[in-house]
Amino acid sequence: MKYQYTFKNVSLLLLGFVIVSTIFMGTQYAHALDNTDLSKNNDLGNPFFVEHYQTELGKLNMTNNNASESFSGKGIINGTLDITADVNVTETFRDTDTSYLQGNTKYVTDNKDIATYTFYAIANYHVGGGYDSNGIAIFDDVATGNLSSLSNSVGVYKDHVDKNGTGEFLMWHWR
Repeated sequence: MKYQYTFKNVSLLLLGFVIVSTIFMGTQYAHALDNTDLSKNNDLGNPFFVEHYQTELGKLNMTNNNASESFSGKGIINGTLDITADVNVTETFRDTDTSYLQGNTKYVTDNKDIATYTFYAIANYHVGGGYDSNGIAIFDDVATGNLSSLSNSVGVYKDHVDKNGTGEFLMWHWR
């Protein structure tokens, strides 16, 4: 009987440790993704890609709880390289404030260097307007020129749009 009691205690202690560790790791990861103050983002470092933009918020044209759209934006890589981002996305609405995003993006420089990636994200809409999304970008192996370092790499990103449609997109290399 003493052996079972000890085994139960050890099992419960181990289970408690796993739960606390998981919560701590999840909290630290969420903090890194939610922190747009670059001076305080020690977990991921500085983003390699930054885009500030303005968008129109409004009702999406949905079909069967899905919406698809294409758009272009301008951003900067490593603080020096201007790019155009051509994006195609399908958004699947899960409930009134959450959706699943998937699509692809093509980065193009003024010199016509390219890099492409597939992305997956979860978006959360705010009651007062705007949204946040967190996702991953999986770059393929065809990046050229000044973008060639992106071939076969993975990025994590955060996109924030406030109720006025002012957006900020940040991406970090996941190494």
